[in-house]
Amino acid sequence: MQSDIGGGSIGQAALTSPFGPAPLLQDESKAERRRRKEAERLLESRPLDPWERYRALADHVDHLLDITELADRKTRFALVILGALNAVNLLIAVRAPQLGAESLNPAALQFYITGYVMISLYAAVFAILALRPRSQEMDGAAAQCEPTGMTLLAGAPNTDANAYYDTWRQADLSQVNRELAMRSHLLARANTEKFQALHRVYQGLLVLVGLTAVLALFIGFHAMAPAGFSL
Repeated sequence: MQSDIGGGSIGQAALTSPFGPAPLLQDESKAERRRRKEAERLLESRPLDPWERYRALADHVDHLLDITELADRKTRFALVILGALNAVNLLIAVRAPQLGAESLNPAALQFYITGYVMISLYAAVFAILALRPRSQEMDGAAAQCEPTGMTLLAGAPNTDANAYYDTWRQADLSQVNRELAMRSHLLARANTEKFQALHRVYQGLLVLVGLTAVLALFIGFHAMAPAGFSL
């Protein structure tokens, strides 16, 4: 009797043993596929998936906006320097008679004033070009380059709020990513124009600093020169 029971248990074990490893094999295959996907996600040469592309584009747009703010701060600082140079030149002109330099050559003085004013205007014009708003140009370029015409990220959306909401509700991720890419391209181009104008502003400031230094040296030399000497 016991032998029969033992034989029956052995037979059951023999019958169920082929089906035992199946769940383990499935778990191992799932784990292997998971490891393979994780390894593929770590590859730098793989293309980005749509959500990764969206996050990368959004971060890039934020970075370009930071560069825009940096260019504007540098331009405002250049205008502060320009104002300080103008104040120094005005102070020199006011104090020149007290320094004994009232007999400076009028023609040379007029030439200096004309050159200084022209270069100051040069620097001021390019400072304005660096600071001028470009939102309308960017929105117009984005509307022309966007074939879907959705203008989700434009600064002047459709005046109908319900229609604008419906546009967002029907938008897919590829359209949002395309508009983010277009926005980053336009921001990069605008930043390039800003820094080109800013470079000219600081070139003008360097020339103005040189002119101011030359004027100060002339007045100082003239004040220390013997009587009867004129420039």
